[in-house]
Amino acid sequence: MRLQRISVPVAVLAVLLCLGGCRGKQKQAKGPQKTKFEQAMGSKDTLAVKQLVDRFFGFAKSKDFAEAAGMLYRNDEDPEGEPRQLNNEEMAQVRQMLESVPMTDYRIEYIKFDEYYQNEVLCRVVIKPAEGDMPEISTKMFFKPVNYLGNWLLCLTNTEYGDGGVVNPEKRDSMERAYSRQAGDAQKK
Repeated sequence: MRLQRISVPVAVLAVLLCLGGCRGKQKQAKGPQKTKFEQAMGSKDTLAVKQLVDRFFGFAKSKDFAEAAGMLYRNDEDPEGEPRQLNNEEMAQVRQMLESVPMTDYRIEYIKFDEYYQNEVLCRVVIKPAEGDMPEISTKMFFKPVNYLGNWLLCLTNTEYGDGGVVNPEKRDSMERAYSRQAGDAQKK
């Protein structure tokens, strides 16, 4: 009889310890887990994507809109397949959009890797810099870099084509802060 009295409290204690351990594991699994592709990305990939974006905006700033548009691809028809360059009508639309935005500067807000066919770059395009009490006038432009056969290509993100983006819109500010912090740490090295 005495063994039964001891085993009940021991069983209760074991259940409580298990519940406590499970709570600890839930706290560790904070936020979304990185994909295998994202884990494999390194500074060379970030640099390659940044250079593509810089080249695109270099053409746009020098008003070479045809060259800028010629750099862009689409992969919305077959996301995991071969990206295709924009057709003439799509390139004309990009040129028209670039001509209508009097860009003076730009900055990358963040680069977020997810899968080889779906990544995200958010750029802030400065239309008019801040002057005195007047804040900066800017707009956002999204790109979807794709790693196709080991080469980075720059795709446009377009909700009209069904692109939803990688980063939840509510989390873009925190992504921007994390990217800025990471870029600052890289510059210190």
